[in-house]
This record gives sequence, C-alpha cells and structure tokens, in this order.
Amino acid sequence: MSNESMPRFDASAEHFRTAIIATVGPASRDAETLGRLIDAGVNIIRLNFSHGTEQEHEATLKSVRAVARERGVPVAVLGDLPGPKIRLVEVEGDGVDLMEGAEVSFQRSCTRVTSADVLGCTMSGMVDWVQTDHRVLINDGQVRLRVMQTSADAFVCRVEVGGRVSSHKGVNLPDTELDIDMPTSRDRDLAAWAVDHQLDWLAMSFVRTAADVDALDAHLKQCAKVSTRPIPIIAKMEVPVAIEHARDIAASVDAMMVARGDLGVELDLAEVPAVQKHLMSICRDADLPCIVATQMLESMIEAPTPTRAEASDVANAVFDGADAVMLSGETAVGRYPVETVEVMRRITRTTEAGMRSMNLVSGGDLELPQRQIHGGEVALTHGVWAAAIDSDARCIIVRSHTGAWARRLSRNNVLLPVLAFADDSRTVRRMLLYRGVTPVYFEELPEGPDLWSLAEREVRSRGWAGDGDHVVLVTGSPVRAGDAAASVVVHRLDAAS
Repeated sequence: MSNESMPRFDASAEHFRTAIIATVGPASRDAETLGRLIDAGVNIIRLNFSHGTEQEHEATLKSVRAVARERGVPVAVLGDLPGPKIRLVEVEGDGVDLMEGAEVSFQRSCTRVTSADVLGCTMSGMVDWVQTDHRVLINDGQVRLRVMQTSADAFVCRVEVGGRVSSHKGVNLPDTELDIDMPTSRDRDLAAWAVDHQLDWLAMSFVRTAADVDALDAHLKQCAKVSTRPIPIIAKMEVPVAIEHARDIAASVDAMMVARGDLGVELDLAEVPAVQKHLMSICRDADLPCIVATQMLESMIEAPTPTRAEASDVANAVFDGADAVMLSGETAVGRYPVETVEVMRRITRTTEAGMRSMNLVSGGDLELPQRQIHGGEVALTHGVWAAAIDSDARCIIVRSHTGAWARRLSRNNVLLPVLAFADDSRTVRRMLLYRGVTPVYFEELPEGPDLWSLAEREVRSRGWAGDGDHVVLVTGSPVRAGDAAASVVVHRLDAAS
C-alpha cells in the first residue's frame, strides 16, 4: 500500500469520548500528578480499596476534588471494594520457593510462613471448602498447585508449576465453591465509608449472582437512610459463576466491568476474549455502561511505550463499544503514569476518528440499532436517533436532571456525541462513564428558548457545530407519572440565530 492510500485519522477533530479510568496509588496520589493525569485525559479516578487505608483514600479523594475544582472540570471517583479476595499470610523475608513436585500443606492455624512446607491464607475457611483434585493458583496463576488430601485443619497440595511466593499474594480457587456471605464485613465498612464520602460509583468485586448485588444495595440504602440506591453499583465480572448469571446480574446493576485479571486466572486464558465480547453484548442489550479493565497497557508499568498488541487491545475495546477503558498498575505503581494516560487517550481518540472515517457515523449508510422495542422510553430514544440521522445532526443535546436520558442516548452505534446539561454536580460526574457523553454543570438550567440559546452557545464555543449545521435538542417531562415523554427539536444553526 502506498503512503497516499494510507488512512489518516484526525483525532483532534473528534468530540466523541470513551472514558479513561485511572487507578491511584503510590505513583500518582500526590496532587501534582493527579492534576497531570486529569490534564492528560483521565475522567474517572479509581480508589482500590484492596490497598491502602481509609485515611489515605480520604486524602486522595480530597486532592481529586480540589484539583478538579482548580481546573474547572468534572472528575468522578470510583471506589472498588476488595471482596472476598484470598491472600497468603505474611511470608518471612522476600518469599519462599515452591519447587515443582513438592508437597505443601495449607494449615488453618498458619498466620506466618517461615518455610516452603507450610502455607496459610487470610481466609481460614478455605480449608473447609476445597476438595481433592481442586486447583490452587497463587500470584495470578503463576504458581499452580493441586489438592491431594484434605483434613479438618489442613489440606495437602502437590506443586505442579513452581515459583516464588511472597506476602499477601493472591490465591484463586477456580474449582471450589466458596461459602462466603456477600458483601463481606470489610466491604460493608468500606461501602458505608463510600456513602459518607459521596463517591460517584462503587464497584463490587467477585460478584457471583444478582443476590450479591441486592445485598450490597440494601446495605447502601441502610447506610444512607434512603429508599433508592445512593451510589450506582458496578459489577466486576471475574468468576465463572458470574458469567453464567450475567443477564440476571445486568438487571440489578448500573454498569459492568470486564475484570480480566482474576477472570483470566479462573478461566482458561483462551476463553477470556470471547467472554469479554459476550459481556459487552449483554451490556448493550441491557443498556448498561461497560468497562474493560486489566493489563490494557501493562508493559508501560516499566516502559515508556506500549506494545503494538496492547494498543490494538485498547482500540478493539473501543471498536466493540466499551464505555470506558481502565488502567490499574500502570498508573498506581508504574514509572510512567501520565505518559500511559496520554497514550491511552491518543489510542481511543484516534480509534474513534477511524470509526467515523469508516462510515460508522451519521451521514453514512446507516441503520438504527436493531433492538426489540420494549417500552416507551426505548421507542423515544429510537426516535431521537432517527431524527439525528435523518437531519445529519452534528450532535445531540440533552437536558438530564438524573442522567437517565443521557445514558439512554449514549447507547447508540452511530457515534454521535451527546452534550448533557445537568444542575446536579454528582449527576454530571456519574455521566462521565457514559460513552460519547460530555456532561456540563449549570447551577440553574433555563427553559424554552433560553435553553436553545444556551445549547447553541455551547456547541459553537466547543467547535462542535457552526452555521448551517443541525443539532438535536432533547427535553421534556411526562404529563402523567409513568409515561414516557420527550420534546425533540431539530435546530439549524445560522448566522442570524
């Protein structure tokens, strides 16, 4: 292919937005680095409750809020509950080496490992759950054991794949049914903290069924003393049983995360890409935002540039319709946290530009999403999309007090950007997770013609539309409770307006 025929995608011209989530840790929690991350393109900051103390998370939260105020931009904060993560207890020194073929005893009473013969875990109940021939995987499956014998206070394993293990490394039991109440007591304490500190999203780890989500929902309502869910819940899909119940879980949550870390340990690694596609399809059907997470730019923990495969991984998540892509160790402990975000933003924006150039946007040979109409709101949403496509609109503008209309309009396959106005700052921050939505806060939202004037000023000032272009403005409230209603205005911008 000659250089003249190579496609050139102008990412700077794009207004569509795939959200970037960055995990904060020792490499990024200071105010200066947080500011640079936000400037580089981070929309949502993740607090990983598996590490750090409440005091450290509170300090980070205050820094994020302060930096966002200084810059005059919305930044959401996502709290990630640890869930029933099983870890090794303290291991003396820099670890012990488990040799292939050796026998190792996991003992209920072991609280500190001093040799490679006896190990202990933070969840002593695992001694009651494992059975002969079950697998025990340590450190993301790098060390693999198989249970040979069980007793009341211990079980003995043979090392199938050896390696060094050290303090607090994760332990996975892919063949074992864990008898654990969800959310855990630690999750409940942290969920209460999240309510008190008004976090914008809360991720639940190791979800198994919708009942786990319902239990967390009840706890959040009790903590907030309200009858409606005070913080939207994200289900982290990382165990096989959750995949089996994915559609039921989707009906109980506000978003899903394809958590490929533990998922890739619990499942055959070759299955993970297909499971990712499956979960994203379920999210599309359920009108849920979907986050793709783990090892997206993993090599940038140590290197200033990613691999080509990692760049393709991020781009394919965008092509498949991910609402957000997430960075974990890359920004939490990596050497290049800001550079990693810059690379991810460049990949997402260039991919979005490529999708437009490949005729996947209004004005091309398009069809509306093929979904069964199952309610008035869905029908109205299809009507808005049809109006935007038929008028060759440059964007959709929506007045959204709760964010619900913005979420519905973000569930489209035509890559039209959505500008969402809201008069609640938490609603604005939550809308940052919605694919293609740019939320804007106004203390007071005008009505009627004044709202149209505000919308036109905003799209013009952002360079989204100019003279002769059409935009679609969506407002409205139901005449009767329970009815679906919307006012859809196709507006043409001209020099006299």
